[in-house]
Amino acid sequence: MQIAIVTQTPTDFLALQTVLAGEYSLQRELGRGGMGVVYLARDVHLDRDVAIKVLPPDVALSPGSRERFLREARTAAGLSHPHIVPIHRVGEAGGFVFFVMAFVDGETLGERLRTKGPLPPADATRILREVAWALAYAHGRGVVHRDVKPDNILLETGTGRALVTDFGIAQAAGNDGTADASIAGTVQFMSPEQAANAPVDGRSDIYALGVVGYLAVSGRLPFEASSLHALVVKQATHAASSVLSAAPGLPAALGAAIDRCVAYEAGDRFPNAETLAAALAPASEPRPTLAPSLRAWLQASNPLLVPYLAWGAGFGVLTTANLIAWVTGNRPNGPADIVILAAITAAPLLPIVGFHLEQARRQFRAGFTLADLRGALELTRRERAETEAIAQDTATPSSHQVLRVATVAASTWLAGTVGLLLGGVIHERTLGPLVIVAPVLSTLLLGAISNALGVQFIPRRIRSGWQSGIRDRLWKSRLGSWVAKRLGAPERSVNAGAFRATEAALGVAASELFAALPSAYREELQALPATIEALEARAAEARAEMDVLNALDASAPRDATALQARRTAASRHLKESVAALEGIRLDLLRLHAGANDLAPLTTLIDAARLLGDDVRRLAEAQREVDGLTSGIDLR
Repeated sequence: MQIAIVTQTPTDFLALQTVLAGEYSLQRELGRGGMGVVYLARDVHLDRDVAIKVLPPDVALSPGSRERFLREARTAAGLSHPHIVPIHRVGEAGGFVFFVMAFVDGETLGERLRTKGPLPPADATRILREVAWALAYAHGRGVVHRDVKPDNILLETGTGRALVTDFGIAQAAGNDGTADASIAGTVQFMSPEQAANAPVDGRSDIYALGVVGYLAVSGRLPFEASSLHALVVKQATHAASSVLSAAPGLPAALGAAIDRCVAYEAGDRFPNAETLAAALAPASEPRPTLAPSLRAWLQASNPLLVPYLAWGAGFGVLTTANLIAWVTGNRPNGPADIVILAAITAAPLLPIVGFHLEQARRQFRAGFTLADLRGALELTRRERAETEAIAQDTATPSSHQVLRVATVAASTWLAGTVGLLLGGVIHERTLGPLVIVAPVLSTLLLGAISNALGVQFIPRRIRSGWQSGIRDRLWKSRLGSWVAKRLGAPERSVNAGAFRATEAALGVAASELFAALPSAYREELQALPATIEALEARAAEARAEMDVLNALDASAPRDATALQARRTAASRHLKESVAALEGIRLDLLRLHAGANDLAPLTTLIDAARLLGDDVRRLAEAQREVDGLTSGIDLR
């Protein structure tokens, strides 16, 4: 610990240090306000940093005020909650009335807003919810804060956790709740009933927290005036305008919660802080989002891709025609030409692969690992699969099937005709132009109609593989691992996989560990990759069902019991699947560490197969939920 030497030390600092000598070593002043001075100190016996808040001398001189302060402070010291700054000691010595609390390394919400401006909606929602939890805990024990404001909300460095300080002290420090100098600085956050010196309860703190939220997302207070008196009058006679007018684009749920908090009548606010916290809760665990750099990587398109495809298509047709001519005996020396044409057809693969290598190298230089790239590819594959699953639910009309057959037949007719013409088997002069025009027109017409109706010609399995392209095949292969090392892929990610769901991150890690096993182990555990994929799919289905059930919860109160049962089952499925993936990953790590017992992994594979039966039950449960909630308006 280093103690700064201050040449002009305040008298109060020296006097307090004299009183607390041997117990606390004062280091510096942290802040000063109407409620007193806060010092950073070192607890000598426990060797830890603490914050000591000293009651203003003029308030401490009043026996009644001093006693109320000590009584309220001792009550607040009994609070123990992750989002409340704990009070270690309350006492008086040498004419000082003080309390010792934990030191939080960070800044106040007020400082954050003054230096960086309004918060993003997600950060504001999280902070308000954490403060609501703290208020709910305190209100349940009969403690009303009475001075909720940004400067009484601390944000811990590193974690961003919000902690509330000065519980139950504000009113006790004043003179029976009158708006004297000790509370004039926070009139902006007072509820109308507190400003009128009327009895208050937890809903007064909810009002103050709503004002904090209003300021945090918009940078403005709901009421502003040139003087405190005018401000109090305005609060008492006007309803606050919607926060959406001050912060356009704010999420509707957050805006509605803040507006309800700052309602003039206490009965129009949230009845308690638990209800407020529930209103601020996300409908479900947010879906993982990709880092902007990775999203740009996925969307990057080779600028010469269309010419390359045209090149490949053109020379591909020539290769096919020469192959047909050779097979039919019209070109005895055809093989040499066919090989040359095939090489020319495949030539664009080199610059296409080079483009993807350069794009990946940029991501590696930005700090992303090969696992990050694979996770991004997996996330987009799932999104694509979900979209196709929705489309698959719609039955294909019989007319589409007929149209598909007719279009394929016309295309085959055209390709065969072109091949025979190029091979010299038939000649336009002898057969007439109709032989060429008919297949061309029929193919164009049927193709246009099929395209307009969205008829799919390529089977889903093949289409999925084609859409994934060269990039997916490269970076998900062992060759991709070798290439990534040569391109300088880092071992640790700058994002630590934050954009991946837990099951996806575990699946990627387990797949990479499996791919790095000796070939003998891989052969004996050949069912493991399919097991990992099945567990990931099972977890994703459970997570998707929880999304749906959480969305339906408020819309189907009459079926709350049934929905809760389904939610519990889906949550269990998610936990079981993630636990199984975690077990597979740990056993693979043991194999890499030198263990040679494959029994735990084979046991996990068998258990995962049993879990597969739950996937079918989960799908049946989803159908029951769909029937249960049919006709409910989700808007």
